[in-house]
Amino acid sequence: MIGRDSSGVTISQVAAAAGVSRQTVSNVLNRPGRVAPETAARVRRAVEELGYRPNRAAQNLRERASRCIGFKIDSPAGMSNLLDRFLHALADAAGTAGYHLLLFTSAGVDEEVVAYEELIRTGTVDGFVLADVGVKDRRLPWLAKRGIPFVCFGRPWGLDHARFSWADVDGASGVAQAVDHLVSRGHRRIAYLGWPAGTGFGDERQSGWREGMRRHGLGDEGLSGGCTEDVAVAAAVAGSLLARPEPPTAFVCGSDTYAVAVRLAGGTDAGGYPKVEVVGFDDSPAATLMSPPMSSVRQPLAEIARRVVGLLVEEIQGPCTPPEGVMLRPELVSRPEPGR
Repeated sequence: MIGRDSSGVTISQVAAAAGVSRQTVSNVLNRPGRVAPETAARVRRAVEELGYRPNRAAQNLRERASRCIGFKIDSPAGMSNLLDRFLHALADAAGTAGYHLLLFTSAGVDEEVVAYEELIRTGTVDGFVLADVGVKDRRLPWLAKRGIPFVCFGRPWGLDHARFSWADVDGASGVAQAVDHLVSRGHRRIAYLGWPAGTGFGDERQSGWREGMRRHGLGDEGLSGGCTEDVAVAAAVAGSLLARPEPPTAFVCGSDTYAVAVRLAGGTDAGGYPKVEVVGFDDSPAATLMSPPMSSVRQPLAEIARRVVGLLVEEIQGPCTPPEGVMLRPELVSRPEPGR
């Protein structure tokens, strides 16, 4: 029977149990972006309860698809392990959609585009997720020109956003939340520490700090610093800001790595508490392992991964689908520091 899996359960039985059509079940399994979240959740419950497992091998032969998504991994940077956590979420989302991940590395962009072409040409993967998008990233128009399906985690900075599919987090909103939090804690001289100008996402996070300061009627002159995401380097920059005649009493940071650097530069008081309050970004293990733990802005990585996979499956299954961008709002995780 068409749609029967190896255990004897049919897609029609799943559809009946979930109260939807066979096509809706197929969309949840293959094109999750087309289905409302509540409906998709109902179908997934029916799939689990009935133990339905699609015959992927037969389906792949019919569709001539690999059911694999390519993802290039890089050496870790900083302390937040954001991309490691995203990779875990991506693997989970891909599995739910019936796909596997194929990981690869490259020594540079030229080698990377060769890998893209080879993996598509040999049918090894059906498309790619890019999570390290740079300003005016030349890989994006290269992939688009060749009709290779891909979706970005992060906006295509410096390029026409409408030309590409992407999912991203509103970094300016997250940093503005951090400013609001510190103002509510009584701070008025709030500094910002993050990447040097020109990274796109870093510029956006700094703009969120400036907007938050302006909204509260606070000045930001001489209160920002930019440097590489290295604890020792960032601690030196934070130390120079703290050495000013009117030093900041708190910091908002572009990542948890910068926040850890501020903690080290600020030192502790006689009671052993940090002298300077700080809010990081990414809510990494570093934020909770510090003593006391730090507040940080959390990115909804599971939802980002789900959206990225949904958009990519849309591109793979329907190459005429217009590109789409999805913006998600991060959440401040407040951990008020004792002694304040």
